[in-house]
Amino acid sequence: MALHRMKRKDRMKQILDCTCELLGKKSLDAIRSAEIAEKAGVSEATLFKYFKSKDELTSKIIESYLEKSHPLAEAGSIKTVKEFRKFIDRYLTGMITMDKKRIPYLRLLLQISMQKHPLAKQKYTKVMNGFWNIAENRIEYGKKHWGFNTDANGPIQIRLLHLSILMFVLEQEVFGAKEYDPYELDEVKNMAIDNFFYQLTKQ
Repeated sequence: MALHRMKRKDRMKQILDCTCELLGKKSLDAIRSAEIAEKAGVSEATLFKYFKSKDELTSKIIESYLEKSHPLAEAGSIKTVKEFRKFIDRYLTGMITMDKKRIPYLRLLLQISMQKHPLAKQKYTKVMNGFWNIAENRIEYGKKHWGFNTDANGPIQIRLLHLSILMFVLEQEVFGAKEYDPYELDEVKNMAIDNFFYQLTKQ
């Protein structure tokens, strides 16, 4: 489609998609704005009409993912162990589900985290106040109503579960480990959930 005939919103999405595609192949620092423009089929001057800088471009990619959220629920609506397990399974399934944009996003998230970008803290806070907080609430509830161990450390247990799955995803999909040491992420997820509930209920 001719440049002047594409709507602004569509052109911005096209540029963001092209940036994501490049991020799937190389680091943020290695990507030049001219390269993004060429990939999107626009001039570099046109690129900067839509985004003031490469930093703004990458920030928009992160923000678009921050607006999305893995499945959550009100803590009080989870009334049984079965429902709690289903909630956790649904959330972690969202984490391991890959599409063509997720791997570039994970690469970008790693890079901005190492650079201590404010959006990295925002992402961490969203997880902490969302999934972790709900799970911690249900663990405490489970100590009173589901027979969970009263000495179970909810904050540590849920972080171990979540971050172990995240590390597997990063190793397999971002660091390329699946080429020489492949694992089925769904199997890893199920085993991690089994162990999580075992730790909460073992006597």
